[in-house]
Amino acid sequence: MAPRADYQLIDFGGGEKLESFGGRLIRRPSPAAAQAHRRCPSRWNDAASIFHLKDKRWEHRTEWPDDLVVDCDGFQMGVSPTPFGHVGLFPEQAENWRWLRDGSAETTDECPALNSPAVNFSALNLFGYSGASTIALATTGMSVAHVDAAKANVNACRAAAELNDLTEHPIRFLVDDAAKFAARELRRGNVYHTIVMDPPAYGHGPSGKAWRLERDLWPLLKDCLQLFNADDFRLLITGHSPQVGAEEVRDYLRSMAPAILGLSKNRLDACTEYGRLVLRDEAARRLDAGFYVRVESRKL
Repeated sequence: MAPRADYQLIDFGGGEKLESFGGRLIRRPSPAAAQAHRRCPSRWNDAASIFHLKDKRWEHRTEWPDDLVVDCDGFQMGVSPTPFGHVGLFPEQAENWRWLRDGSAETTDECPALNSPAVNFSALNLFGYSGASTIALATTGMSVAHVDAAKANVNACRAAAELNDLTEHPIRFLVDDAAKFAARELRRGNVYHTIVMDPPAYGHGPSGKAWRLERDLWPLLKDCLQLFNADDFRLLITGHSPQVGAEEVRDYLRSMAPAILGLSKNRLDACTEYGRLVLRDEAARRLDAGFYVRVESRKL
């Protein structure tokens, strides 16, 4: 089943995938498809845009539409080519967007009404990229702090907010280092209901400091756990690293959450789900798209 009506994984194999975004066929690299064989080789010739990994460039056989938009089942996102072979949207996150939208917080002291004089930003999206998770949360009424180290990504989220008529909604657009921002929020005593993060395997913050997932994820997670109210919170972590997977994240949470949040391991296990994100092509073949860990603790 396709993640949404306007996206479809057509085929994959030979280290590439063929996708349709709003009807436009795109061919680009996919390391997870390295050992697979293409099911319909002839269809690859119809690709309107191809990303050449060796040269790190796009080849557009027809002009990319400026207004190309994908329906994300409750909100919309524009898609456009980036120099890294991305298009500003990760369709494998569709299940997570539904999870975020289905379980948004009700108005509480930590999550006041949007017309409150002092809005508390009840959701935090770290490494927010172009903002699909931010928009998914905002469409449910939650206030969101969107954090990304790249100004272009933050601007893309602003454009997504405008596309979805959310320009007046309380979204903070922050060009910042995710770990440093979380540490500052902890010192400020702020509390969040929902925290989302999709950290890269490696990268650099705005100041040039190197990020390595296997080294830097754990102190960030510790800070984030301390930003929650133990009685009612949600945590979503996704990633694409061979060094860190869902089991390692689950084990870390089990080791830290009892002391920080006062949750027993049994209760934490009961509100935690984890596994692999996948995309399915037209023949229902599964293409791996990284890991996910979702934790949802509700008031008893």
